[in-house]
Amino acid sequence: MPEHSVGRPDRSSLRARLARWMLPPLAALIAINAALSYLGALDAVDRAYDRSLGASIRSIAERVHSLEGDISVDIPSSTFATFDADTPERVYHAIFAPDGHLVTGYAELTPPAGLRDDGSLRFAGADFRGIPIRVGAMRKRLYDPALAGGDLVTIVFAESTDSRRSLATDLFVESLKRQVLIIGLGAVVLLFALRSAFRPLLALHDTIEQRDEEDLTPIVAKDVPSEVHPLIRAINHHMERISTMLASRRRFLTDAAHQIRTPLAVLTTQAEVGVRQTDPAAMRDTFRHVLRSLGNTQRMANQLLALSRAEPANGLIGDKAPCDLTDLAREVAADLVPLALARDIEIAFEGEAATPLAGNEAMLREMVANLVDNAIRYSSAGTQVVVSTACHPDAIELRVTDQGPGIAPEERELVFRRFYRILGQGNAEGSGLGLAIVREIAHAHRGRITLESGPDGRGLQVRIRFPLNEG
Repeated sequence: MPEHSVGRPDRSSLRARLARWMLPPLAALIAINAALSYLGALDAVDRAYDRSLGASIRSIAERVHSLEGDISVDIPSSTFATFDADTPERVYHAIFAPDGHLVTGYAELTPPAGLRDDGSLRFAGADFRGIPIRVGAMRKRLYDPALAGGDLVTIVFAESTDSRRSLATDLFVESLKRQVLIIGLGAVVLLFALRSAFRPLLALHDTIEQRDEEDLTPIVAKDVPSEVHPLIRAINHHMERISTMLASRRRFLTDAAHQIRTPLAVLTTQAEVGVRQTDPAAMRDTFRHVLRSLGNTQRMANQLLALSRAEPANGLIGDKAPCDLTDLAREVAADLVPLALARDIEIAFEGEAATPLAGNEAMLREMVANLVDNAIRYSSAGTQVVVSTACHPDAIELRVTDQGPGIAPEERELVFRRFYRILGQGNAEGSGLGLAIVREIAHAHRGRITLESGPDGRGLQVRIRFPLNEG
């Protein structure tokens, strides 16, 4: 089946594209200019030949007389001598009396329209017996009252136009030769200009092609046309994004390798201890420790992946759609009720009817889950965790409040760092990633996160405000 041409990329060079855009208009302009040049040459030839034609008409008019109603004409031989015998031109004449009857010449030779009585000449193109001619005419007053129909005679003289057309063609060809020569020289100059203009681009191409594959430093826009600067800025911006993404990948791999090394060592030690056990009760106890370590390691791996997905460089969080933060927070709180009950902690939810928010639902769910999970894990038995949402005129607010040990004001900014552990809270189940994940997701949704003391100064309240406006 033949490949459809729609959408096929155009890989032609800039020179070819310029040629495709410039040659058709230039060809049209050349054709228009040629037509105008030919018409101009024809007009110039007509003006020159019309002077000779007018001189012949005036010469005949001087020899036309009338006496007592009798018109006499004596056409001088010099009238026809004006036209070279070597030329292929044919001449025709006619003189009409005031009443319109033919005095001499060809009766079919009619004068041009618009002929005036003041003795002025009138010229026009016409066709006589199938031959294209140039005809001129004038009227002369004879001052003979005996003439019937007035005293104005009409003198008509014409010539075929072969010589005119031949001379106009010669002038046009000479003019066209000069124009073609100028256009050819212009094309050569344009070719050199394009070559000079593209030389910096080719140098830029060589510079980029010779770069090391890991070199993502910005391209220096040196000696390149200003029209290329936006492209270079876009390339530099794209390379900056790639560099940020690669740095994020390296950071993730480094963090993962560093953090998983310890749990794996613990698991190895516990497994070795379990292998040496002979008492079933001791073996079960060892396996319980192994399972706990596996659970912590799995949770940390999941958090590392969640943190990687939440980073803007990965672009996953950019997939946003309308969602209801209240429904989402209520569902997350309900999902974590078993964990809270296992620790003898009560989860309460307070939310308005609807809090619409444009965001990535999976990431927002991860954010709320980390907040509630942290609150449960750092709270004491018999306490309460409260999840609430509220809709303000300019923002949507999410709050998670616990009755745990809280966070000292001087450490509230530090806890957003990866793997940061609060002094004096050596909870083995924590990885120090929860709040880092929360901040990444909140910032990606233009949210502002603050840590405050809970009611009566007890515990911790995490507050996140998402602006409603899209600016």
